[in-house]
Amino acid sequence: MRNVAPLTMAIAVALAPGILFAQTTDDGKTLDAVVVTGSNIKRTDAEGPSPVQVIDRVQLEQSGKQTVADVLRSISANTGNAYNETYNNGWASGAAGIGLRGLSQKNTLVLLNGRRLANYGFPQGGLSDTFVNLNALPLVAVERIEVLKDGASAVYGSDAVAGVVNIITRQNASGLEIGADVGTSTEGGADQHHFTLVGGTGDLDTDRYNVLYSFEYFKRDRLDQDERDLTKSGIYTDLPGGRWNGWSAKGARLLGANGASIPLLDANGNCPEGTVLTASAPIDGRAGNTCAFNLAPYTTLIPGTERYQAYVAGTYRITDNVEAFGEALYSYIRGDSIFGSSPYFTLESGRFALNADTGLAEPVPAVLPANNPYNPYGVDTPIEYTFFNLGQSQKINTSRFYRVLGGVRGRTKRWDWETGVFTSRSTERETVTAGFANRYGLAAALADGTYNLLDPSATPQSVLDSINLRTVRPAESELNGVDFKFSGNLFDLPAGSVGFAAGAEWRQEKLQSTNPWQIDAGLQIRPAIAEVDGKRDVSALYAEFNVPVATGLELQLAGRGDYYSDFGSAFSPKASLRWQPLDWLLVRAAASRGFRAPSLSENANSTNISYGAVVDPFDPDLPNSTQRPTFFTVGNSDLDPERTRSYNLGFVLSPLADTSVSVDYYRIKLDNLIGTNNTTAIVNRNDPADVIRDADGKLVAIYNRYQNLSELETSGFDVELSQRWRTVSAGDFNLSSVYTHVLEYKRPATVGGPSVDYAGSNLGPALPRNKATTTLGWDIGDVSTSLTWYYTGGYDQRTVTAANVPRRVDAGNQFDLYFGYKGFEGWTLFAKVQNVFDEEPPYDPAGFAGLRVPYEITQYDLRGRYVTVGFDYKF
Repeated sequence: MRNVAPLTMAIAVALAPGILFAQTTDDGKTLDAVVVTGSNIKRTDAEGPSPVQVIDRVQLEQSGKQTVADVLRSISANTGNAYNETYNNGWASGAAGIGLRGLSQKNTLVLLNGRRLANYGFPQGGLSDTFVNLNALPLVAVERIEVLKDGASAVYGSDAVAGVVNIITRQNASGLEIGADVGTSTEGGADQHHFTLVGGTGDLDTDRYNVLYSFEYFKRDRLDQDERDLTKSGIYTDLPGGRWNGWSAKGARLLGANGASIPLLDANGNCPEGTVLTASAPIDGRAGNTCAFNLAPYTTLIPGTERYQAYVAGTYRITDNVEAFGEALYSYIRGDSIFGSSPYFTLESGRFALNADTGLAEPVPAVLPANNPYNPYGVDTPIEYTFFNLGQSQKINTSRFYRVLGGVRGRTKRWDWETGVFTSRSTERETVTAGFANRYGLAAALADGTYNLLDPSATPQSVLDSINLRTVRPAESELNGVDFKFSGNLFDLPAGSVGFAAGAEWRQEKLQSTNPWQIDAGLQIRPAIAEVDGKRDVSALYAEFNVPVATGLELQLAGRGDYYSDFGSAFSPKASLRWQPLDWLLVRAAASRGFRAPSLSENANSTNISYGAVVDPFDPDLPNSTQRPTFFTVGNSDLDPERTRSYNLGFVLSPLADTSVSVDYYRIKLDNLIGTNNTTAIVNRNDPADVIRDADGKLVAIYNRYQNLSELETSGFDVELSQRWRTVSAGDFNLSSVYTHVLEYKRPATVGGPSVDYAGSNLGPALPRNKATTTLGWDIGDVSTSLTWYYTGGYDQRTVTAANVPRRVDAGNQFDLYFGYKGFEGWTLFAKVQNVFDEEPPYDPAGFAGLRVPYEITQYDLRGRYVTVGFDYKF
């Protein structure tokens, strides 16, 4: 068998691991058997029957990425449908997740040293997407990240549908290392400061103990839209389909009987401070003029953040064959962003508040009373107004995350065993310092004219205090568990020993997210409601067999049974083949069935409230008229788990010791996909359980329960290349590339409708068919350097249908450069430049929605060219 050692490449993130077929290193030492993500059976061959991408410590350091989230979001298998903290107007502001294969974040399992973590307290996407916040994990303590790009429910249970991310911390560390760096954008803004400390004491072999400790501090300033040339004006008329998309026409205006915009002007014809008199049509299409304002100074592109993270892990060798181990992780994160401008009052949205007695939403009249001194018409008149002097809508998210774990492991002549117990918790507080209005204080101020609509600065402070609301939204997610597993060889066959592993797990999951008290009391206009209160116990048994069928041919069988206290049981089998007919050729294949348990926000006591309009064919006064009921999205305790089938087929070639190429095809099919129904269909069905009417038959509320509705199918392939050239005088060169192509991503666009292929389009979040990372590295003497090319393919523009809008969004290219010098004893000096050519994101008119920016925020940001310089020093 050819000896192909793991390749260590001076490359950036998301590159293919070196291919390891042999069981010895370059110096002839025998490799220890280790557990590779995707199996509990130890093996000396790093390449198993399922594709695993390994991002090692060198790659992490040279990538220029400052967080685990940044590292993982740049890999090619993360094709789309995952969000980071730039999505600051979502429910889970300040957090970042990972969603492999374009599936949502709830379909990728994230582990720390092979065990689960508590989810973030706020689900994403309203209620449905629960996920682990990658920002809570300290990068400095990480030894490597293993990304299993295959379904693994048979080994890990729920959520491992699209794959598994296993973050592995440093082991048996010694000495002390400190580091610091500073970074800034050449465009200005988003300045960052970063300090790290990591060390270890004790040696397992000589001292019988080892303790690893790390501390990491990270601070980045907020970047707002008015700090970038592309977005600061808010006017995009020079772009196809662009208008004054970054402006609001609702600064200060009345609406006439025909819907025309009428600006609120003082006696001198001036708009209120903070607004500008302009035509309304370029902004929202209405006739007439308005007092408008640019939203750019009030909208954040990249939130500011400050993070403190500490990690401690220890091992004590009780006897030669038994060890006690433990770890503790604590993370504090504070993020701040601004969204919108300040409390506002509009016709189309946000004119509701909860009724404290019924729990239903009720309209808050968006009218300027007839007797208000600033009403020139003497009759109640629709008004749209923004209250700048109440302060910016600043959102501050604080998150405290911890995990504590302890256990014992050992070995006998035949078996390895391990047991552990852990607890993990994520506690969130979302504080909005301004941005919401007290319905009663506002009504009183408009009724008696004490709020000066024409000169807001003249309004008494007591009136401002009666209107402004400061809210706090709390949430908490908790995970407690205990497990036991063992592995070893059952017996010998002619081709080798039969490997076996088995184990049992128990865990308890809790999730609670509640409203600010002002919402429940019915005070807040435009309330954002996403309540969850769920708890469940999960028990599991699993087993694996690795059977050497013949020389070079292995059959791996795995099965796992999970029992959930809230919905029942699920069984997940998997069969894999690993065939190595030649020392330079490996063929692998896998087929599995898996599941995703309904999240606690989907099947527990949860409520999401939204507002809008629906046509009611059964209205007693005017059938088929438009009504504005309260829309409830609620949990459903009768949900079945999503069932999945996954297939992988691939091969790995290593014709030379420093050359490897792999190609892997994947296919994933999800049945019983959990989602919500179309509200129009619910009203047309008129089931009294879902459609609530008053005594006269008027539509009051619609309940849209999570259901098992449809199916999803996606497929594609990964190609990975690693090549190394070693020279005597010119150093070593490394070329590495990993490429993902999505063949299809099909699901119905509507319940019961035909399947639609979302791949290569922006029908949902953009899902490019092609994504790749290529790096050329060079090491010579004390110098290491690398250039990385991140490629994100273009996609069809299928959301905005205007005739003058291009039907295709261009591909994006970003080049990152790393330079490191180790010529001084103990020191590493480095410089990193991300986005060397300062490329802007490709234009996507669909990006105007939400943050009102002309690009896709799940793929790109406006950080620009970013330069980081720093050092590491090892004592």
